[in-house]
Amino acid sequence: MRIRTLFCAAVAVSVAASCARVTDVTKISGMVSGEDVTEVNILVPDLKIDTTVAVKNGRFYCEIPADVTVMGSISAGDKGVQFVPDGTALKVELADANVVTSSVEHVQNAFAEYTEYTKNISEELRTRMDDIRSKAELSEEEMEAQIDEVYDELSGKFREYNEKVVTKNNDNVVGLMALQNWAGELEDHQVDSVINTLSSKIKENKFVKRLSGAIAARNNTAEGKKFTDFTIENSDGKTVKFSDFVGKGKYVLVDFWASWCGPCKREIPNIKAVYDKYKGREFDVLSVAVWDRPEATKASAEEHGVVWSQIINAQSVPTEIYGIEGIPHIMLIGPDGTILKRNLRGEGIEAEVAKYVKARK
Repeated sequence: MRIRTLFCAAVAVSVAASCARVTDVTKISGMVSGEDVTEVNILVPDLKIDTTVAVKNGRFYCEIPADVTVMGSISAGDKGVQFVPDGTALKVELADANVVTSSVEHVQNAFAEYTEYTKNISEELRTRMDDIRSKAELSEEEMEAQIDEVYDELSGKFREYNEKVVTKNNDNVVGLMALQNWAGELEDHQVDSVINTLSSKIKENKFVKRLSGAIAARNNTAEGKKFTDFTIENSDGKTVKFSDFVGKGKYVLVDFWASWCGPCKREIPNIKAVYDKYKGREFDVLSVAVWDRPEATKASAEEHGVVWSQIINAQSVPTEIYGIEGIPHIMLIGPDGTILKRNLRGEGIEAEVAKYVKARK
């Protein structure tokens, strides 16, 4: 499919980059190993480009529009590589090593540098972790302490690197990639500040808009504010409202979870202990299954002893409303529907409930 202007052709010899500069066209010349390869596929989803290019004598050539805010891929058989159509002349090699290079210091080279750094720091983390685990003389506590130390060191380096990359590439896809790896380390107000530094086109990216939307959702449903209602069709086909369970005169501990989520299932014993200790006229628990198959939710709930009220098949409805990006997400809602606390975990669950509710005798 060709939506934007394309020029693609098989060539007998390599097409030289006649002008080492940035233009509004990305010229791609490539080499493919393998005598049976007759074409390559060039895919740039955001530009609505999905086309095949003939290969002659192991070589091909194509021109596509330049856009530094998107990613593309070139593939042939089991070989493939990603690239940025950054308006420079790109040379592609699909062989033992799959690489894209540009003679101009622009976004493609920044992308190559970023992927190389990410690969190297991941390999360093794995190597150092394996080295620690191989030390038989270490106790389990000593091993965990050393692993934590290495993880904190390298994640700190990666965090600082991502910050620098976003600052330098706030108008292109490389900065967007770095932001995706960095945003989870930041508070909402910090993410908001970073988003404000991005170019207008990058701000329109789906990921950035989702980040902004999640921040707005969390602000609208922050501690001290009334809950926001939602309605879903439960697994039995009946319509269920969140307000059927909260804001009705009881403190309600709400657990957003899924059957496939290990940390969610590890929190269930903590929730069950609180339920058994405090349930009654003043207190109740509600589990809300998100991003899950109803049959899997039901089986897991039964297996783990979930005997309190449940909303099944909520999918992404509540997570979008409450800006929930990871589960479990456990909150306490007051009798009048005020959100008292979000992000409860472990021992903090009972500690928060005990502030408001007396244990049953």
